[in-house]
Amino acid sequence: MSKEIQILLPKMGESVMEAVITDWIKKPGDHVEKDESFVTIGTDKVDSELPSEYEGILKKILVEEGEEVKVGHPIAIFEVSDDTVVHTEIKEEVKTEMLEKKAEVELLSTKSLSGKSFLSPVVRKIAAENGLEVEDLNRIQPTGENGRIRKVDILKFLNKDKTVAVQQKVSHKLNLNIQPEDKVEALPRIRQVAAEMLQTSYQLIPHVTTIIEVNVNSLVHHRDRIKEEFQKENGFKVTYTHFIMKAVVDTLKEFPKFNSWMNEDELILKNDINLGFATALPDGNLIVPNVKKVNDMSLKEIVENVNLIGNNAKAGKLKSSDIQDTTFTVSNTGIFGSLMGTPIISRPQVAVLALGQIKSGAGVVVNNGKEELAVCKMMMLSISYDHRVIDGALASQFLSALKEKLENIG
Repeated sequence: MSKEIQILLPKMGESVMEAVITDWIKKPGDHVEKDESFVTIGTDKVDSELPSEYEGILKKILVEEGEEVKVGHPIAIFEVSDDTVVHTEIKEEVKTEMLEKKAEVELLSTKSLSGKSFLSPVVRKIAAENGLEVEDLNRIQPTGENGRIRKVDILKFLNKDKTVAVQQKVSHKLNLNIQPEDKVEALPRIRQVAAEMLQTSYQLIPHVTTIIEVNVNSLVHHRDRIKEEFQKENGFKVTYTHFIMKAVVDTLKEFPKFNSWMNEDELILKNDINLGFATALPDGNLIVPNVKKVNDMSLKEIVENVNLIGNNAKAGKLKSSDIQDTTFTVSNTGIFGSLMGTPIISRPQVAVLALGQIKSGAGVVVNNGKEELAVCKMMMLSISYDHRVIDGALASQFLSALKEKLENIG
């Protein structure tokens, strides 16, 4: 005996309230094992494969590829055995009223949209970028289901009102002379999302970069001494980046302003340090997940968490929560041979640290109490920061404190 059940879009993090169905891995009639991925969903943060909670047969697809769907909304119908226990917790977590309230708070603080339905992340983003208030949104003629404002509705409204930001966005596409032998590739969705977010960040944040050179002889020698024993005891390797991440965490505790979020005219000093780091996806694109609450983690715990998240990224198993709520980011540009980098800050963060390549160069060593020039292992650290929050003096102090830690490891 069997029964049919609805499969709901699960909750994917506190700030994620809808997603796009990007690819149905399984088709109607296909058998699906428990924990087997059957659909790929995309948010404004990441694309993820959704594993099935149940073993059964995919009977019907309710949301087509490319369509948006809210958390808690049915996306498919499964046929499962009669004795299958169906979980219903999601219904309690995603009541419509709660979703509407959260969406409105994120865009419009404590204001409410009287009579308006749920706002998608895309609509909220466009509204926020163009400074729309409640009164403006109430003037929009919605065409979505249950009076929902769609992307096309808000763009039509903005074009009608000749909003400069949207007009500029529309006019960015160039009339290029493309030859038949030229190859035209569409940007992958994750690159499109990243491009939009980084462009917005670069336009809104006054970026400044400060650079310091560090003698990492001590770091290199210390790692050489412990790396074999560390791997033998823990089952995984420790890299220079792991040591630097630990030193960054200790430095952030001394300079809490760097571990904060900027939201218009408010600075939120975050208690938890959620340390972001770049890692590769199966398709070769880079993504920046984070290790949560790294404040008091040991070096071993940092390495363990970074490896786990990195492996999940390579296997395409990252969750939305893995890339949300980053408070500070470390970008290792040196692994690609770069001497240094000037990375773009990702809103709402206020700073990002770039690690340059470790290479031999002239450095100062102390021999018998005297300073001497010698060939040392050197690297550049560069920090890009939001000049509305951090000035050059504070950035220099941060880098100097980090330099001190790295030059005295072991």
